[in-house]
Amino acid sequence: MRNKVTTRWEFMFVVISMTAVTTISVYGQIRIPKILKPKENPPVQILTPQNPQPQTPTRPPGTRPGTEQAETISETGGNFLDDGYTWFEAVSTEELSPQHRPVTTGWVLKSEIRLIGDYPRQSALKVNVSRAGQVLGTTRCEAFQYKKDASHLKVSSLVTIACFDKTKTIKELGKFDVEVFAINGATDAESSVRKYKIEVLKVDRIGGGFSNPQPDAPHYYISRHAEAPVSFLFLRPKNVYSYIGYDERSPVLDMNTVEIYFSLSPSDERVRDGYLSCDVDGRHLELPGGQPYSDKTDINTERHYEEIYTDRLAAQYKAGTPYRDEIRFTFVRMVLPLTFGDDRNHSRVTMKDHPGNWQCSLMASGETWRTWRWKVGPDGMLVKHAEQNGNINLSYNTYLIDMEIPAGGSKLDKRLAPTSATDGLFYGQPWTTPEGRAMAAKVSTKGKPAPIPSNQVK
Repeated sequence: MRNKVTTRWEFMFVVISMTAVTTISVYGQIRIPKILKPKENPPVQILTPQNPQPQTPTRPPGTRPGTEQAETISETGGNFLDDGYTWFEAVSTEELSPQHRPVTTGWVLKSEIRLIGDYPRQSALKVNVSRAGQVLGTTRCEAFQYKKDASHLKVSSLVTIACFDKTKTIKELGKFDVEVFAINGATDAESSVRKYKIEVLKVDRIGGGFSNPQPDAPHYYISRHAEAPVSFLFLRPKNVYSYIGYDERSPVLDMNTVEIYFSLSPSDERVRDGYLSCDVDGRHLELPGGQPYSDKTDINTERHYEEIYTDRLAAQYKAGTPYRDEIRFTFVRMVLPLTFGDDRNHSRVTMKDHPGNWQCSLMASGETWRTWRWKVGPDGMLVKHAEQNGNINLSYNTYLIDMEIPAGGSKLDKRLAPTSATDGLFYGQPWTTPEGRAMAAKVSTKGKPAPIPSNQVK
């Protein structure tokens, strides 16, 4: 009898051990999901009011259960399309002629969109491109669903990345309306959540050799000159993703960081780093540590596109290399040598210890490239810009800030065009406050807004 009992327990022990090993093996295969870029799937959106509505937090903002130190978080309320994340590109399409020459078939809209809020599975986003009320192209994208958690994600959202459909071509140029719709995965109901405006232009190109030049298919692009004065600051808590990135482009950091995002039409493909000089209420702020750590900025390109105009019109380009004129638009993330909240363990100045009116400049060799201004409240968080009160939508801990470009631009800038005052910000959202309109009016002119032919170069 004892032998049978012993055998039964031995058998149960083996089963339990095998189950534990299997469980551990499966657990070891779990990975944090990453966004995979869809190749040519289209965008889509979800039912939600356009502007955030206040919510009552279930616990004090920024507090995570089981943590000894609270993180400072400005909660977002309601559901809305994140204007700071939205990015549009015109993807050129073409086909071969009977002579095997590339011939344009037009362009399609590529969209990157983030809808803040908690939505059912299979919810999606849809984008209409129209002019004078006539829809010229519709694209739908299945969206990636991200749920708010206690670590890397502070808000729930639906996200599309690089979403376009090459069969939905448009041949017209100029200004267009873009309307984004949300599609509820539980009911399939659609709701308009945001309206934007874009301007599509083209660059001509020359093909063939100098002995037999042939027109090449033109390429298309969306102008972003109106975004030149637009900049926002993100107070990024430790161990979370940057404002744009969810993958290896944005490694999580073990400290609170202060990041500024801004757009430009740069002189080089890579935007150069510089150093930061800050004043608070007119008093210079000393940044601790040795150079270059103490005041060095860290600039990374988050999004970028460029097109190159080419021709052989001027005499000097009839032979040899054709004339070329690049136009680029870049959206960058600049990490400041600062921190925020109670994170004082990294030899960085925390803005919480210096409430007041801040002015910080990006500089190099004594030259100012950009200047930003914002106000830090007694709680260490920024005071929201007037344009955020019912006009533009940004995610948590994110603030539109005043930015000034030096008169005539800087070494960062190849092209500046003062179009924002009339065209608005974030793809056509109108400036609604005196503070916003004053910021838009500061942009001066540098270079030409678009590439010019070689025979017009002076």
